[in-house]
Amino acid sequence: MRIFRKNEEAVSPVIGVILMVAITVILAAVIAAFVFGLGGSQQAAPTASIVASNNPDTQAYDLKIQHKGGDMLKGGDWKLSVVNASGSGTSPNFVTSTAGSDLAVGAQISISNTTTGCPGSMNCTLGNSSFSINAGNNPIATGQKYDIKLVHIPSNAMLLDQVVEVR
Repeated sequence: MRIFRKNEEAVSPVIGVILMVAITVILAAVIAAFVFGLGGSQQAAPTASIVASNNPDTQAYDLKIQHKGGDMLKGGDWKLSVVNASGSGTSPNFVTSTAGSDLAVGAQISISNTTTGCPGSMNCTLGNSSFSINAGNNPIATGQKYDIKLVHIPSNAMLLDQVVEVR
C-alpha cells in the first residue's frame, strides 16, 4: 500500500516572506510617525477669538485687545507685540506675559502711551497687572497704525495679527 506524503518544503519560505513584509511595513510606519511628527509632542493651539481695536471711549487708553470667546490663555503661555506699522520692516518686539496674567473670555488689555521711560514705550494693563512694551521708534500717536500680534507660546500659534489705526 502506498502512503501519500505531503510536500511541506515550501511552507517555511512562504512564512519567512510574509514575516519580512510585515516587519518592513511596521518599520516604515514607525519611521513615518517620527518624520511627519505624528507623535503629538507639540501642544495643540487654543481656540480663541481675540480682537484688537482703537479705543476712542477714553483718553487714558489708545488701543484695546479683547478676548471675545474660546479658550483661556494662561499667564506665561502668551506673548504680545505692538509695533508701529508705518516703519518699513519693523520686526515684532514680543513681551511674554507673566504668571497670573490669564487672558480669559471678557478680559481686555488696555494699551496707552507712557509719559516716562524710553521713547516708544507703552503701558499695558490686564486686570490688576500692568507691563510695558516697546512700540518701535515712536510712541502711540493719533493717525498712526500699529501692528498687533499675540502668540500662544507652547503651540507657537498666532492668535492675533491685526493692524489698528489710532484715532
